[in-house]
Amino acid sequence: MMEIEGLSPALPAFLAELAANNERAWFADHKSEYADSVQAPLRNLVAALAPAMLDIDPGFDTNPKGAAVSRIHRDTRFSRDKSPYRINQWICFKRAGEGWQGRPAFFLEIGPSGYRYGMGYYAAPPATMKAVRAAILACSAPFAAAMEPALAAGFALEGEPYSRPSLPEGEPQVVLDWVRRKSAYLVRNRLLEPLLFSPDLVEDLATRWRAVAPLYQYLGRV
Repeated sequence: MMEIEGLSPALPAFLAELAANNERAWFADHKSEYADSVQAPLRNLVAALAPAMLDIDPGFDTNPKGAAVSRIHRDTRFSRDKSPYRINQWICFKRAGEGWQGRPAFFLEIGPSGYRYGMGYYAAPPATMKAVRAAILACSAPFAAAMEPALAAGFALEGEPYSRPSLPEGEPQVVLDWVRRKSAYLVRNRLLEPLLFSPDLVEDLATRWRAVAPLYQYLGRV
């Protein structure tokens, strides 16, 4: 992996200012700050992580100037919120040429006061989640084994739960935690901390995402 200095300490501060001034005139006056403190550091982070992520899945899109880095502009066509710019910014690793539906992705999301990273589904259709649940319940041991290193690495399972889930008997808690959810992802939620702006960030993310790789591969097989 290539080395980087870490993300810019100015990144969350810029996002906080953008949240307070989410309008085109303000952004036009601060576009160079966005490029220097947000866009360029995130692109460098994607490039630094690319070798480790391609070891997990050679099909990942690791183009730092493509879909691996979030765009600052929001699509407001179908939203009541007409704010033109995204406050939270992210990087992601997903299969090249594929959408968000049906296959999990790795992500790092940064906001004005904290960040989070993990792996899971974004807007997976019900049929996908139903297939995953069926595979888990048909034989839960491979799923539980894939979850073990991720939980040991500090990840927690989150996702919208069913209001009245029908849970099987005799299954371990890690299985019940998954099948009770409409959607699911593993995540570590963090406040702003020195690691985010340190050269150690690349190795820390790569190490923790390697711990999640067995679950990603399990879901890919399903």
